[in-house]
Amino acid sequence: MTRLTAVTLVATVLLPACANNRRSPPHELARIRAGAVDVVVLSPAAALSAGRATFTLEFRRPSDGALVDVGPVKASAMMPMAGMSPMFGPVDARPSGVAGRYVTTAEFSMPGDWRLAFEWDGPAGPGSATFSPAVN
Repeated sequence: MTRLTAVTLVATVLLPACANNRRSPPHELARIRAGAVDVVVLSPAAALSAGRATFTLEFRRPSDGALVDVGPVKASAMMPMAGMSPMFGPVDARPSGVAGRYVTTAEFSMPGDWRLAFEWDGPAGPGSATFSPAVN
């Protein structure tokens, strides 16, 4: 194998593979002001999808964007259904190991306009926020 062939092989096979391993920055799906904090919903995709969805929930100080410890977070998901009882989905927000950041999983049984609600009562005081993502 000539040196030129070896360099070409590396450039065409290995470099694109390495580039695909880079993580793209998360998409900010929502930023809601709730009292003294901004609640930020981040997702690896531009939208949440039906089925099991995982996203990041952050609580940030509006003045400088620093993460804020809000303690335990309760979460719920509900989708209104015209002429029927609403549909509910389980949501779990767990601390990520970084104060103010939570790994959140939700189960959306179908696409539609869901309402996600979050409540907390910790060191930063009590609060709640709701946002309505379109689930694809």
